Amino acid sequence: MQELYDIEQIKQLKARYFRGIDTCNLELLRGVLAQDALITFDSPTYQFEINGMNEAMDFYASSFTNRRFGMHNGHTPEISVNGDEAAGLWYLNDLFINLDEGTILHGSAIYEDRYIKVDGQWRILRTGYKRLLEMIQPLGSQCNITSKPIN
Repeated sequence: MQELYDIEQIKQLKARYFRGIDTCNLELLRGVLAQDALITFDSPTYQFEINGMNEAMDFYASSFTNRRFGMHNGHTPEISVNGDEAAGLWYLNDLFINLDEGTILHGSAIYEDRYIKVDGQWRILRTGYKRLLEMIQPLGSQCNITSKPIN
């Protein structure tokens, strides 16, 4: 029963992570990441490695703005728990709008995560993805963005 509870807690943790990214809520992201988190993103067009909380906050604050924003949907998790540690795979479907470059990215990826329990709460220790699909196209003039997740 504890394992099922932990899996549900990890699912909610990852949901907060995606919401934190899409709204650039740095306080929310601080609450889901471990202090020494390692984050990696591997795409045909970019590679990032982010080490620790300070680098993570700088990265998210500069990458997700009212000019660059997105939508991240993580689903079909595969989570295994071993005491105060856990591992997870998530399928990502996302889009990213870059008004500065006039582009929209549609993509999918597989996130690979490691979690640890800190003071009784699950935190993301390692997270990152490898792209499966990435399509970047011009953001057409017919596209009318009527709201943005980040002010």
